[in-house]
Amino acid sequence: MQRNTLVLAFLVVFFALPVLSSLTQGSSTQSFLAYARPATLIAPGETEVPITFTLINTGNTLVNVTISPRQTFPFELYNYYNSTDELTIPVWQTGEAINVTFLYSVAPTAKDGVYKASLFVNTTTSSYVVYAPVPVLGNVQISAQGVWGSPSSPLVVSPGETNVPLTIILVNQGNVIASNVSLELTSSFPLKFEQQKISVGYLPIGEPVEVTTYASIYPNATMGTYNVPITVNYFDGASLRTNLSVNVNGYTNFSITAVWGTPSSPITASAGGINLPLTFVVRNLGIVGATNVTLYFQSTYPVKFAQSSLSLGVVPAGEINEGTVTASVYANATGGIYYIPVKVHYFDVNSVYEVPVLISSPSISLNVFTVPPQVFPSYYDVRVEAVVLNYGQGYAENASIKITSPFEVVSQDNVSLGVIPGGRPINVTFLINVPNDTAPGNYPIKFTLVYDGGVVEKTFNLTVYPKANFEVVAMYYTLTPGSSQVPITITLKNEGNSTAKNVIVRLGPSDVIYPYVSSSNPLSALTASTAYLGDVGPGQEVNVTFVVDVSSGVSPGKYPIALALEWNQTGSLYPLVQAIATSVSVSPTLENQLLSENVAGIPVVAFIVIIIILVIVVIVLAVRSARKK
Repeated sequence: MQRNTLVLAFLVVFFALPVLSSLTQGSSTQSFLAYARPATLIAPGETEVPITFTLINTGNTLVNVTISPRQTFPFELYNYYNSTDELTIPVWQTGEAINVTFLYSVAPTAKDGVYKASLFVNTTTSSYVVYAPVPVLGNVQISAQGVWGSPSSPLVVSPGETNVPLTIILVNQGNVIASNVSLELTSSFPLKFEQQKISVGYLPIGEPVEVTTYASIYPNATMGTYNVPITVNYFDGASLRTNLSVNVNGYTNFSITAVWGTPSSPITASAGGINLPLTFVVRNLGIVGATNVTLYFQSTYPVKFAQSSLSLGVVPAGEINEGTVTASVYANATGGIYYIPVKVHYFDVNSVYEVPVLISSPSISLNVFTVPPQVFPSYYDVRVEAVVLNYGQGYAENASIKITSPFEVVSQDNVSLGVIPGGRPINVTFLINVPNDTAPGNYPIKFTLVYDGGVVEKTFNLTVYPKANFEVVAMYYTLTPGSSQVPITITLKNEGNSTAKNVIVRLGPSDVIYPYVSSSNPLSALTASTAYLGDVGPGQEVNVTFVVDVSSGVSPGKYPIALALEWNQTGSLYPLVQAIATSVSVSPTLENQLLSENVAGIPVVAFIVIIIILVIVVIVLAVRSARKK
């Protein structure tokens, strides 16, 4: 304001005191009075500026006068189409005032001040140079303010945003209208301009002019107000540097959580889990909506990703967006919370977040029992039941259980269980045989349950209880080929430490010796081979007798027979059995003995002769006795 007041005061003095031009050629009595009357303030660099000069002939009357502009710094002649640069006057009377107007361009290098503009005044006989003072007191001062979006719809921006509309508000704070205005935009922290040059046109005095461009914000910028230098070109070659004030007043920040399954249908993930859905929930904690959001993953213990990236697009400020990928869990992973690095790309920013991922671990219990509960020697196909229960949060993947037993395992000894879910018991049955000669006592049976990420071992002590044990201690019989209804008495002794209750003994079938069955009572065949002994205590001996027939075609010798014993015993769910193999001898008959080659070392023929002699002697003695009577 102070500058404009000074300019006006100068103009008053300037127009009140015109300069009298001195003659450079011609008569010394010829003189002119000249002064300039610009239409507006003149500024350096301005083009096509009309300047009106008033010339007063204070000397003699002149004829055939031509007046033309003369180029003098900082005023350059402005040429235009079909232009004329001189004025012809037939007669110029003394004291007559003539107004002439010429167009000039003002040199951009001019400074504020008063300069002499010169004109040529030519006649047929003389030439003159007339000077007139011209003030160059105009100036252009431009301020620039940046608004993201537009003044009516401003945007809040954050570091890293790209291709954001930026409205530049230009205000000409000078005292002349700026024409042919253009902006040169050079990227400078924190802005990267998408355009390098923008044409503006005219900048009236004091009126804001808006131009819009696009710019990106450096990712490493921080919140604050930045002054970015720009160049304003105007007029013809004039320029100035001004600072574009821009606010970066927004920010983005994310909270990222990971959920196996989905937030509405979560699942658990454990060691060995394959191709499980894993949902990432991204919440924008900032005040600026994030665009072009993409998550990048890299497989690292204990999670192996099936894909390397997940595009989410837009995450509005204060809201969430989520996406699901497929991932597997390492087989050797243990339960716990792991922090997985996830790179988040948004705008033109890359940030790494440590996202917590829960790996649930199973908790396995293993209980063992047998069916029957008490096991005795000679038990076969004993069921050893392993009850597996997962009471943890995670699944046990690729599980299998193996039994290691001192007894023969007649079932599969390694059973695959696959996946063991939580809260549901799984029964596994193994079958073992306990031989009859097994000594009573405790026998360790080892179970090994293996699953991805863990091993459970358990030793179950199987108690083998004592049982009665019978042996044949004596046998009484006389058996010959073809004999019938012959008793065989067998003495049995309980060599065990337990009482055998309700003992039943059965004689095994044979083609040589078989139970006697009366022809008058054929139903006796049902019980002929069975004998009931009652209870037999430890060390007690009992006799059992069977009535048998011997095959007539059998040769003398030893023949095997089998005894099957069955009894009940305290603690046993079902009867105990024992098989005893023994043998009996079949003696030859008298006839067989006579027909044999030797009888006590005497030849058979001699033996027969002796018998005949004895018979004859007996007959003779009998005859004699009869005669004596």
